[in-house]
Amino acid sequence: MGKLFIAMYHYTRDLVHSRYPKIKGLDIKLFEEQLQFFKNKFCVVTMEEVLDAVEAGGTFPENALLLTFDDGYIDNFTVALPLLQKYGLQGSFFIPGKTFEENVLLDVNKIHFILASAPLEPLKSDLLDLLNQFRGDKFPKYPSNNELYEHYAVRSRFDSKDVIFVKRILQTAIPENIRSEIASILFEKYVGLSEGDFSRELYMNRDQIRCLKANGMFIGLHGYDHYWLGNLSQEEMENDIKKALEVMDEFIDRKRWVMNYPYGSFNKDVVNYIARQGCRLGLTTEVRVADLEMDDRYQFPRLDCNDFPPKSERYLQV
Repeated sequence: MGKLFIAMYHYTRDLVHSRYPKIKGLDIKLFEEQLQFFKNKFCVVTMEEVLDAVEAGGTFPENALLLTFDDGYIDNFTVALPLLQKYGLQGSFFIPGKTFEENVLLDVNKIHFILASAPLEPLKSDLLDLLNQFRGDKFPKYPSNNELYEHYAVRSRFDSKDVIFVKRILQTAIPENIRSEIASILFEKYVGLSEGDFSRELYMNRDQIRCLKANGMFIGLHGYDHYWLGNLSQEEMENDIKKALEVMDEFIDRKRWVMNYPYGSFNKDVVNYIARQGCRLGLTTEVRVADLEMDDRYQFPRLDCNDFPPKSERYLQV
């Protein structure tokens, strides 16, 4: 069946002229240049073609590439969709159900915009202070600040160890009710906008998702609450995916849908459960080129959009 490059996008917007130029996304100008590069150098395939190849043992042409977009941001609709149409390409969009069902700002996005708005050292200091304030007899216990920092402050491909520390503390390292409250406190201080109003500006609504599908785009699951699914109990994990399937029902084929694991987090129980629910393919955040003959269909790796020109040529090295 051959190799498959899978490109991963999040924000696609006019970064330079936006209110949050530090948000980690791909600028509209660079996004169009990248689509032109893909059009000239790759054979961009649809998700349906990928599913057909996986299920029936088909083959791909050399340099086959799939475009994926995570999190359901409005700029995927206002920026990405028109450019995909311009170049005759399909994108696959993976949308957390809570974003359009409840108009609630996800913690993952609170963190993005806190980091895009706050100087890192004062933010880190505030976070450590808040961790101390919530560490008491009334709250669930969690490790000391030094222990948390030693464990979670690990540099990634694109972030410093302090940035990763902030992300991991507010994503998964401490109890959900505490990290969510801390994220809201920091969001109010550094961003200073209503979370409800902000969510309505940030995410696509149901009508816009319908428009994506009507224009030939593929819609898949990205959980409901954008949890680290691999860290949840069996019951919590199943409940999150059930809710996602319910709210995404009109956009997917319940017998042949695709899962994109939030944060790339999954385990054997997650895979077994989604397979029983009709999932036919799973996308991770592992960084390499997918091999349709060797890779487990529920663990396909992806490359970041920053791994391709005009940002870099790292795609040649993985």
